[in-house]
Amino acid sequence: MIAVSAHGEEEILAGRSAANQLKIEIGFDEPLALPASIFPGISGYATGELGLHSNILNDTNNDFLPLSTAADFRFILVAKDPGMEVWNDTGSGYMAIGEMFYIGPPPFDTHPIWNLVAGIPGNSYSLTLKLRDLNGVYPDSAPFTLSFTALTYKITARQDAPSHLSLLWSTNAAGWNLETARALGATNWTVITNAPVITGSNFSLSMAIADSQQFFRLRPAN
Repeated sequence: MIAVSAHGEEEILAGRSAANQLKIEIGFDEPLALPASIFPGISGYATGELGLHSNILNDTNNDFLPLSTAADFRFILVAKDPGMEVWNDTGSGYMAIGEMFYIGPPPFDTHPIWNLVAGIPGNSYSLTLKLRDLNGVYPDSAPFTLSFTALTYKITARQDAPSHLSLLWSTNAAGWNLETARALGATNWTVITNAPVITGSNFSLSMAIADSQQFFRLRPAN
């Protein structure tokens, strides 16, 4: 499954050294925060914005050079943490350990779907990959690890009265549910169905509270 994105997205850049060794540069801060999935049939958190690109510059100062057009590349899934997945190149399912994803000859700009199916917000989950040239122009790259986490949004609470509370959270969390529970470790959280209003760049919700201890969280609706 491949998703096309606009310029300026995070990237994994593939090139070579002067000694013809494959090199990978990670062009984003890790762990990369994945938003709630917008893809039909894909649950959890996912993005297609993170692309694998071929280097086109002769960066001799850093020994990072363009790849030969005679090569034919795949990436191989070496390892994955539980709950962290990458979809295969046909979009039919998650990649298995040892499976290859089609990239092709340079120049390339490939966008798999990176998918955190199940994870705890704040924790980091990793995939380990390596690059392979099926035409043998280059030996395999060293394994490289990509780390991901679930994108979360902060809720700001203001107590207006002993039994009244105002909550604020970013409008970027459209499609997320506001939930409440009496204990932070509760297994059953209740969705708050009161409709918030928009105040600037935030959702705002004013509500009465009945419990002396009440917790709130945002969760993707799917």
